Amino acid sequence: MIETNDEEKKDEKQDESKETPKLLDEPIAVKDIVYMTILSLESKAWAYLDLVAHPETQKHKKDPKEAKAAIDAIDALYKIIEADLDPKEKKDIQVRLTNLRLNFAK
Repeated sequence: MIETNDEEKKDEKQDESKETPKLLDEPIAVKDIVYMTILSLESKAWAYLDLVAHPETQKHKKDPKEAKAAIDAIDALYKIIEADLDPKEKKDIQVRLTNLRLNFAK
């Protein structure tokens, strides 16, 4: 019977560890959230340019108006965080925007 209790306690501890989310040491910076949002908008822009399938449907649907909205949103968000980015991050977003704009103009 002692073994059963020990096994139950072990199972309970494992269940507790699965339920407890890992906490970060520091909160996520707004700059990083905006950067992730830019990446999400980029994938939507490519999908609305019909150069990739939409990830949520795996179907192609071209919509230039939606693509332009995503590109413009990326540009606006970039301008907000530009001063907080390091040179590598700035270059990365600039290249992404340039590629989207060139493909939009085609």
